[in-house]
Amino acid sequence: MPDSLKEEFSFVNDPSIVTYTSPVSTTEKPAKLLFSKSKVYVHPSANNSSYIPGYISIVERPLNHGQQLIAWTPEMLIPSEDLEAYVQVDTNPEENEQDSTVMVHSASFEDSSLYAMSTSIQDIHSLNVRPPSFTKWYGSIVFNFKDGHSSTPFWFHDDESSSTVLQKKTQGGKWCSDEQKQQTRWGGDEFMERLCALVSIQRSEKDVTLYHIGKKEEVSQQQQQQQQQQQPKVPIYETTQMDPLIASLKELKWGLFEKFSRVTKFSRNTAATVLLQGQNSSLIPSKFQENDTVRRTMDDYDSARIFLAKWAASMAAQSDQYASQEHRYRNVGLWGHQGGWDEENTSLGIFEILNSESDSSIPTHTRSSPITTEQWRSFFDASGRLTVGEPYVLESIFRGGLDPALRKEAWPFLLGVYKWESTLEQREHQLVENRKHYQELKNKWDIQIAESSHCQDQKHRIDKDVHRTDRTTLFYSKEDIPNPDPIMNAGTNCNLETLKDILCAYNVYDSELGYVQGMSDLLSPLYAVIGDEALAFWAFVGFMGRTKGNFLMDQSGMHKQLSTMDQLLQLMDPQLYRHFQRTDSYNLFFCFRWLLVWFKREFNWDDTLSLWEALWTNYLSSQFHLFVALSILDQHREFIMDYLKSFDEILKYINDLALTMDIQETLQRAEILFYQFKQRVEALDKKRTNLVVSSPSSSSSTSPPPPPSSQTSSKIPMISPLLRDLLS
Repeated sequence: MPDSLKEEFSFVNDPSIVTYTSPVSTTEKPAKLLFSKSKVYVHPSANNSSYIPGYISIVERPLNHGQQLIAWTPEMLIPSEDLEAYVQVDTNPEENEQDSTVMVHSASFEDSSLYAMSTSIQDIHSLNVRPPSFTKWYGSIVFNFKDGHSSTPFWFHDDESSSTVLQKKTQGGKWCSDEQKQQTRWGGDEFMERLCALVSIQRSEKDVTLYHIGKKEEVSQQQQQQQQQQQPKVPIYETTQMDPLIASLKELKWGLFEKFSRVTKFSRNTAATVLLQGQNSSLIPSKFQENDTVRRTMDDYDSARIFLAKWAASMAAQSDQYASQEHRYRNVGLWGHQGGWDEENTSLGIFEILNSESDSSIPTHTRSSPITTEQWRSFFDASGRLTVGEPYVLESIFRGGLDPALRKEAWPFLLGVYKWESTLEQREHQLVENRKHYQELKNKWDIQIAESSHCQDQKHRIDKDVHRTDRTTLFYSKEDIPNPDPIMNAGTNCNLETLKDILCAYNVYDSELGYVQGMSDLLSPLYAVIGDEALAFWAFVGFMGRTKGNFLMDQSGMHKQLSTMDQLLQLMDPQLYRHFQRTDSYNLFFCFRWLLVWFKREFNWDDTLSLWEALWTNYLSSQFHLFVALSILDQHREFIMDYLKSFDEILKYINDLALTMDIQETLQRAEILFYQFKQRVEALDKKRTNLVVSSPSSSSSTSPPPPPSSQTSSKIPMISPLLRDLLS
């Protein structure tokens, strides 16, 4: 900005005084929404977690002589009844002349509304428009007001805006009066184009980012002459376009894979065919399969598609962090699946989507703070007997988890080592008996390993697995003693040796199952937290009571869980399920590792402990881990469907989620999904019952009521026993 303008306008950097409100009537009247753009952010600080998403809009007040205002409203402040109008104008700008009931929020904002802006166009002197650049990935607009101050920059996050995404999908998202210079749009272009239709705008000769604003009839004769002399005439808003190279980078991010690398036409077409048809190598003539150019091109496209999915997911996660609860919950499960469909066709049958339009029916999570030591002590009387009731304690643990200092004491209850109604004296007696029994198992193992080659093989298998389990955790990281097994060429420590002893004892305890790879993953956190060998063994026995089916030789337990997951996904997200079918991913193989060791390798150590203790409560369901799996898929469904077109891509993307996911967000969403599932089952049961009651023969007392007609009932999916078990 020129020095003269810098003196005239003072920029507002304090987020608490970002707003500007014109001195107009504050009486709220219905206004016509002329323009709306979503995902326009205020950046109160350099920390992206502080960014606030909102809508920038142009509205007209018919009752105020057609007064036109520019407004920026945080998403969290838009009433539910107005949100649909904002979305409609955002995604259908050509229909922006339709009346809406959006209210313009004026000077009546309280402290909670400090970030909102509403000002008459007549009160704006000029704008600073800065398109996306190498230094700023997002473009911005600053409003300079006639009273001498300026707004905070409003940043256009085009990669998150549904209207920009829609343009890319339907129109290519390009525009320019010169067909030879077509390039990708950004949100500021669209805003300036609409504003130019309402007022006169002139670009500063001294500052290419500065645009003066005024009424059309106020344009001077000299300006008109200058405009007439310009040949050809270029619309003023086109001067706000991006640098062509930046536009190319934007297009790359949007998935225009043909610009990802400069390759021959043959290799481009070959890669495109492979991408569209699932990367089946048989699609490529055998003589070209080893061609380096073809292979590199395919790898580039694969990497780009997975990169885009990850990138989009990370941007969405940042956007969701500071959304209001009302709007955030609308993005979970049934209420977050857009598409405008009323029916879905699945192997469960063609059925109506039972969504709710009532905000009060949208479930929310109940996550809270962990139970403190003081709270835990208050649950028991002087004898150590529980006084508040087992359901209350389980609910509290489910909602908030446990303070880490309490886990050693509380986990034996959750895993069935101690009964909740026991006294401290009874638990001490129980521990003595448990120690005795555990020692007997160890003694039997010592005898068996000396006599049985099978036991020797099992011992070697245990040794190898233990030395690969949680070695980055301090508790298991050292190698300060020699390995007692001469075959092993690695050092060891006392904690690793104890893990081996516990697993060998379990091999005797359940001789039919024995030791199976993956068990060490379940045992390791138990012993690290509990610290007592015998107590950790019996806690492990309790844990295996829940997960034994995962380790059966015939994999029947895993098959049952994957079958349940398959049906759950069909019922809760038919669109995503169909995408998995199209990409040969419907076997949900990528969920196998999640379910086998209860997400042990997907979350970091502390998050895994929080997750497990929530699952052990059985508070909502004894199979709540399936809703955790559904939660992860629900968080990433849009990115999977938009970017990933083959099983290999989906598998890699999901595997790469390991150690990147937020456990609290995952549990919150899982809880909401469970409530939605329960609502849907209840609604389907009610609908089926109503069909039976309304049947013409239902009033007969001499015979049982016939089932509903096949044509009607086919639209109501049957809830299988597997799905009903999820409610227990």
